Amino acid sequence: MTVALKYEVKHINKNKFSRPGYKLLHVKALVIHYTANNGGTADNHFNYFNNLKDRYASAHIFVDRLKALEIIPLNEVAFHANERKAGPLIPSLKANAAYYPGGNANLNSIGIEMCMEKDGTIHPDTIARTILVIQKLQKQFGVWPIYRHYDVTGKKCPAPFVANIKLWTKFLADVKVLGTPKEDEELKFSSPTLKIETETSLVSKAHRHIIVTAAIKAGAHASWGDKLANGTLTDADVLGLAAKYTVAVNK
Repeated sequence: MTVALKYEVKHINKNKFSRPGYKLLHVKALVIHYTANNGGTADNHFNYFNNLKDRYASAHIFVDRLKALEIIPLNEVAFHANERKAGPLIPSLKANAAYYPGGNANLNSIGIEMCMEKDGTIHPDTIARTILVIQKLQKQFGVWPIYRHYDVTGKKCPAPFVANIKLWTKFLADVKVLGTPKEDEELKFSSPTLKIETETSLVSKAHRHIIVTAAIKAGAHASWGDKLANGTLTDADVLGLAAKYTVAVNK
């Protein structure tokens, strides 16, 4: 049975403990969590964070086996990945704002919580729906790195994906990154030799810069520039941009 997105928006009230109303500076990453609350649904967590009064915590989206629920606007801060006093383990997520000094990853990432079943497992439909949520966010904000909470602060969350790296690797593989060219967007070549020559040209540093710059001007998302700058742009990404945005490359 195919899992549907079933994305709902129902924002909790503003309060200093879970929804301070701080502006999110930008989206530079998606951070995946699990609730560690056996049997708690997305709606249960809405109610909990809507009435939180004794600690600072929250996330933007809660996903269970039936739906995904956005409880904090995606242009606002959620308190989900900044408990490490020394700052984030991912240097690119360091950030400050006058209204939130040392906010770090909370200022530039979206937090997604996977709800747990009563037996302490994460239902396959919850995982599948979380992937759909990520794809939705990629369309909205561009393709950014996907981290476990563990990667950002060292907290063992989501525990199953920390205990078994193969589960995490499979999860990432199952996320169909929107930047990967689809079959009908791939470059077509009249001969294997021409294909090799063209690919060699496209993936050179100078040509990568030309392709990405031209693609962004032609309408590609600006996040491709960031991927080029931080070295995460793949050969397939470059070829896909060249094909989709009809970028001419002179050898």
